[in-house]
Amino acid sequence: MPAKSIHINLLGKADLEHTPYGRILTWAVTYGRYIMIGTEIVVLLAFVSRFSLDRRLTDLKEEIAQKQAILEANQDFEKEFRGLQDKLANIKKISAEQKKPIEALATLQSFLPPDVYLQTFELSADKLKADAVAGTTEGFSLFLSYLQSSKQFANIDIGSIQKTPLKGIQFQFSAVVGGARIK
Repeated sequence: MPAKSIHINLLGKADLEHTPYGRILTWAVTYGRYIMIGTEIVVLLAFVSRFSLDRRLTDLKEEIAQKQAILEANQDFEKEFRGLQDKLANIKKISAEQKKPIEALATLQSFLPPDVYLQTFELSADKLKADAVAGTTEGFSLFLSYLQSSKQFANIDIGSIQKTPLKGIQFQFSAVVGGARIK
């Protein structure tokens, strides 16, 4: 014999639909279920994703610790490397500054006529001072015209000039090296 089921409804369906409490109860029973199921799914996804996010956080912390250890191990090398870079920059600057006096010396040597020679010579990065002797007035004037026409020297100043019978014309001169004209 098949079992008969008995259903007892204590709230009448007609009464339930017409009261405000009945409408809320009907809505809660039908749509509220879906909202509760959706909320539970979101909570479960958040719970499951927490494990993966915790694992990623742990991995990131380990990676940061490894990279910090590498940086600390290479810190001395980096200091030495930066020191070498600074030294190379200074060497480059000094060698660039040395080219100017060497070029000035070569230019000055090419300007000397055969009967003119330098007794003293002082050359800094931007200034030239010398005592010279010219055997003839032609050599003296030729040397001065070379100096004045040069773009390598500027602000040429002739100091004391003396003519002696044995040596010739003794003179002092100074100039700015590099062609920077001072007004």
